[in-house]
Amino acid sequence: MDDKELVNFVLSFAGEMNALQRRYAPLLESARGRGGTAAVFTAYRAEAGMLYGRYLTPRERCCCMSIASPPVYAAVEGLTLSTVERRNSRAVVELLTSEGRLDFQFNLMCKNGEWRINSFKQRLHSERRIYRWVYGDF
Repeated sequence: MDDKELVNFVLSFAGEMNALQRRYAPLLESARGRGGTAAVFTAYRAEAGMLYGRYLTPRERCCCMSIASPPVYAAVEGLTLSTVERRNSRAVVELLTSEGRLDFQFNLMCKNGEWRINSFKQRLHSERRIYRWVYGDF
């Protein structure tokens, strides 16, 4: 994959996770009053697991990204700049968003010719301050 394809790969993952969270957030909210949250979480985890299988490095994961409203990667929809830094079979895709939002760094690995997201970091920035990178959980 060239640099543009790596950025598009990460953006595809973020977009699909955003869509999944947007679909499940109202279901979770309505299930809270009826005591059906376990079923919603089970269905969500199954779909998230399929996304993880397509985009993330294969490994045991202790948890699944939570259902969030707005979605975790919503800031990516206001993407203003992306950069790619490569080192051998690894790459870092940095997505910088508009002022006062979250920036993301996705760490990718290539194994057997296939690129996968291994981890990500996020940071908040404002007009006055850029905060440090913090690892996110998948």
